[in-house]
Amino acid sequence: MKKKKQSIQEIILNALIRKKAIRHSDINDHVELIQNTDSEEGNSKIKYAINRAIKNMINDEVIESHETEQSSFLSLTNTGRQKLRSIKLSSQNHLVTTQWDGYWRIVIVDIPDSRKKDQDALRYILKKAQFVQLKSSLWISPYPLEHMLINMKADMGLHEELIILVSDKIDTETENLLQSKFMEK
Repeated sequence: MKKKKQSIQEIILNALIRKKAIRHSDINDHVELIQNTDSEEGNSKIKYAINRAIKNMINDEVIESHETEQSSFLSLTNTGRQKLRSIKLSSQNHLVTTQWDGYWRIVIVDIPDSRKKDQDALRYILKKAQFVQLKSSLWISPYPLEHMLINMKADMGLHEELIILVSDKIDTETENLLQSKFMEK
């Protein structure tokens, strides 16, 4: 199976997730190295694509630009962190196992309507992560995603609005229902 080539945006997001900020010129070098073009024409096309991707990501508030006297730096926003999580969850080769380890990840959500954007973002990510919605504010999954959810809780400032539980005990009837739902996928 041929490995899918990463998008320029994904390469930039992956580079920024590891550091607080990166010099703009270092991002260009990083992307060019990964894209691995041999011709001068190919390099100029990539430079244009990188600059366009960065401009779009800044406009979409996925990354921020910080200007100093010496250089220009880029950093990832909370929106960018969410976008990268979504990309990783969508990929066919994400690192999360789909084998049940006997524990249920239960997420209780109570985000006020005044934060509709956060409600929608969280719902989208939970669906992408294959959580099942049991009640309007209750989601459950057998997959070990609690670390991602804990980071997301901090990134989105959902300290009181999001509760994450990991349990190996739920009632038998509900467990049978959930096992049948997850075996269908």
